[in-house]
Amino acid sequence: MQAQRKTIAIIGGGPAGSTLATLLARKGHKVGIYHLPKRPPLIVGESLLPAVIPILRLLGVEEEIKSFSTFKPGATICLDDDHHLAFGFDEARTASEYAYNVPRDKFDATILKAAEAAGARIFHHRAVVEKDEATGKVSLDENTIAAAEGFFKNGVDLIVDASGRSRYLPGFLQLEAEEGERKDTALFAHMENVTIEDEGHIHVDLHEKGWGWRIPLPGRVSVGVVVHPDHLKSLGGTKEEQFDTFIKMDPMMREQTKDAKRISPVLSYNNYQWKSKQLFGNGWALVGDTGGFIDPVFSTGLFLAMDSGVKLAAALEAGTLEAMEKYQHDFQAELYSWQSIISNWYNGKLPALFEMKKHLDRHIFGRIMNLFVARHVTRIFTGEIPSGSFSHKLLHFMFKHGIRGEVDYKEYAVV
Repeated sequence: MQAQRKTIAIIGGGPAGSTLATLLARKGHKVGIYHLPKRPPLIVGESLLPAVIPILRLLGVEEEIKSFSTFKPGATICLDDDHHLAFGFDEARTASEYAYNVPRDKFDATILKAAEAAGARIFHHRAVVEKDEATGKVSLDENTIAAAEGFFKNGVDLIVDASGRSRYLPGFLQLEAEEGERKDTALFAHMENVTIEDEGHIHVDLHEKGWGWRIPLPGRVSVGVVVHPDHLKSLGGTKEEQFDTFIKMDPMMREQTKDAKRISPVLSYNNYQWKSKQLFGNGWALVGDTGGFIDPVFSTGLFLAMDSGVKLAAALEAGTLEAMEKYQHDFQAELYSWQSIISNWYNGKLPALFEMKKHLDRHIFGRIMNLFVARHVTRIFTGEIPSGSFSHKLLHFMFKHGIRGEVDYKEYAVV
């Protein structure tokens, strides 16, 4: 890395790229975004974590996002029809005690608009890169530079890939990545008249097969299911058939949607767990989902993407190799940290901790312990449980030692 990079091209105008562009443009860097506005209106990541709120304030967009979103004061976990665990974000006792459920098309447009207002230029053109075989440096090709109408006539110091799940640069450079254990498929759609037990809460439901979410949005509810693809294949030949049949066959979903109507197409996301092993190189860097995405279960994806934009902006402003290495280390550490927690959702240990609460409530020491643990467990759902924190260490201690014989965590495993 050379110090003082000043001209930066960002591939992708989603939240990660737009966050990065806003912060860099404010610091006086010359920033251009190649953005093709063809994203579907339904995108995974409609339920924000409270940890996102400080970033929205940093970008100056919270009030606008609040105007078209649903206020989100907490989360509800439904282990079965009779066992619902609801908690407010205020129980975490952190700085952020609320969030929003957002229509992603409006949310993404707002973040991109903030980047443009900060001075970044938007080019509605597909970016194509090339690599100098002698030096290994990545650069924009001639047509891509021409599409910027002279903006990059003096060259580009750095190309940042914020292309998300398409992972343009990792594919082009054949970067090594680590895939997660899960190979599930997520199907989701918007529906009307879906049952919501706790107003504004994201609802995470444990089903007979897989798990699902219900996210209340203005005038509708986002309903998703995350299931092994082999099971989905048995439910129909199209996404719509699979989604609709799953709802009819699963007892909990059938009850939740008995008066509901699907009002959107069904979208599908496959094989979404990965972590890129290298986040920067000669003339390039990765940010957001193209660098790594873990799982939709705790709504961490959008937070980690935007937070990586904040972290990369700080590293580029510092302009040193050490700063870039720290960015890579910190982003990867957060991905691994969240992966470890999410694995304990899938293996049943996290739901089992919730079940242990009933047993601990039988005596005074247990009730005191519950209050203490509940505060730190809630931080999973606020997003404020960084790698190496006391909350993170406590959770892993509880996963290992806090589930006793009266509760079999394997009963709660996602299958």
